[in-house]
Amino acid sequence: MSAAQLKQLATKLAPRLAAREVPAVQPKVAAAVKPAAAAQKAPVKGESNPYLDARREWNERYGDYIHQAQHWRTMAIVSGLVSFVCVIGIAYIGGQSKIIPYIVEVDKTGDAVAVGRADRTYTVDARIIKAYLARFVVDWRSVTIDSVAQKGAVDRLYAMVPRGSIAVGKMSEYFRANNPFAAAAKGTVATSVTNVLPISEKTWQVEWTEVSRDSRGTVLSTVRMKASILVGLTPPTSEAQILLNPLGVYITDINWSQQL
Repeated sequence: MSAAQLKQLATKLAPRLAAREVPAVQPKVAAAVKPAAAAQKAPVKGESNPYLDARREWNERYGDYIHQAQHWRTMAIVSGLVSFVCVIGIAYIGGQSKIIPYIVEVDKTGDAVAVGRADRTYTVDARIIKAYLARFVVDWRSVTIDSVAQKGAVDRLYAMVPRGSIAVGKMSEYFRANNPFAAAAKGTVATSVTNVLPISEKTWQVEWTEVSRDSRGTVLSTVRMKASILVGLTPPTSEAQILLNPLGVYITDINWSQQL
């Protein structure tokens, strides 16, 4: 082929070759441009990032406050629970009786012979039981015009009669039929215990004399009575029981009759 023909053929093929080479060249150029742009945007090692710095500053400044607040809330809850338990304990201890009764035995000259705690005394001297039973009968059967003294006698009597016992029912029935406050308007009854004897370990027999008088003091009758009393011993647990019945001598049952 001549030179003129080759030149003419190259002129015809040039557009076709350009169309084939552009798609292949463009991706390469784009691939080359992307790393360059990425290289421009990538932070250099050691260069600070304002977003990361701001986040770090937030965590350092407010994160410690939040963490400390959580600790304080936990400590406040624990302290509240401890205070609540302490208050309950103090209230329980404060509600306990702090009075400790003691029994002091003295001789004829007034010197102390024996001292012991009454709340730990489960066995009481027989002489003390006799005195308690005699006082019980006097409080029970006596009638006086002094309403205050009469009320004190009734209170002492019921302090020796436990709730739910047979004796408390009998005493209540007796006072309903023989009201001492109403009887005092008509006269008085003087009771004198003559004998207190133990029948068994828990049963005692009491004998007494009742002298009834009218409002002028004239003797109306003299009656001899006898009663069989069942006694129980229980240490007092409350201040009221300690004041009225410190030794815990209780009457659980009683039966009485008139002597001929």
